[in-house]
Amino acid sequence: MDGLIIDSEPLWYEAALESLEPFGISIGHEEYYQSTGLRTKEFLHYWFTRYGIDLEQTASSEADITKRVIEKVKSKGRPMPGVESSIQLAKQLGMKIGLASSSPLSLIEAVLEKTGLGNYFTARTSAEHLPFGKPHPEVFLNCATALSSSPNECICLEDSLNGLVAAKSARMKCIVVPHPDQKTHPHWVWADLHVDSLEQLNEHVLQSLLK
Repeated sequence: MDGLIIDSEPLWYEAALESLEPFGISIGHEEYYQSTGLRTKEFLHYWFTRYGIDLEQTASSEADITKRVIEKVKSKGRPMPGVESSIQLAKQLGMKIGLASSSPLSLIEAVLEKTGLGNYFTARTSAEHLPFGKPHPEVFLNCATALSSSPNECICLEDSLNGLVAAKSARMKCIVVPHPDQKTHPHWVWADLHVDSLEQLNEHVLQSLLK
């Protein structure tokens, strides 16, 4: 969802900087994008441990960041280029469409309301309350189950390394659409397809991955 359906990664970055500033924590863009795809609590655990912050602060900081992101999505969130046409294409091909995200359900609902795309998704799953988030594959496996589909029949779209690892661990095909700052990283070679934008998806591309 984040970075694929909606351009929310800059909003997450803003929210994280604002929330972590009182702790004296500052995160550069490169460091931040290495942590995309993680749940907020795991993101905070990493940075609090690195800076020696009491981990009991994690729950309140997680709630604060989530609240800030939802407010930012509602005020200035915008769909990513090609997202609606990609969803329409999948629908025309008779594909079931699911949303599997590390983000909490409250943010998932806010994003779908903001973009008006909620009716397209047969299933929505969140890693919010799972034992493990991405790169663990459980959130993707749960989504496949909710779609009554085998993971081997699924094509996952991702923008993060943690998401890519989760998708391949779930035995799904994976198309990656990385952030422009990350698109030259060599780890995208693990994906079945690498595109610069959802606007590049077409029937031939999707059909080739379904074989």
